[in-house]
Amino acid sequence: MSMITIYIIGFFVTFMACAVYNHQCKVGNEINMPVAVFTSLVWPLTIAAVLLGLIWAMLEKILENI
Repeated sequence: MSMITIYIIGFFVTFMACAVYNHQCKVGNEINMPVAVFTSLVWPLTIAAVLLGLIWAMLEKILENI
């Protein structure tokens, strides 16, 4: 699968996740449309940041034990 196809699929999955959240959350806690679109556009960066944070935390625990 090409990178563009994966990005487009991820865009729609993230956008639909925001829509499902809006459907199930309390009134007043909804995600507005510009934030949902922005989140859908930068989902690869968000995943990379989370993975780097997890790796950093694991390395800190490993280095504390040495």
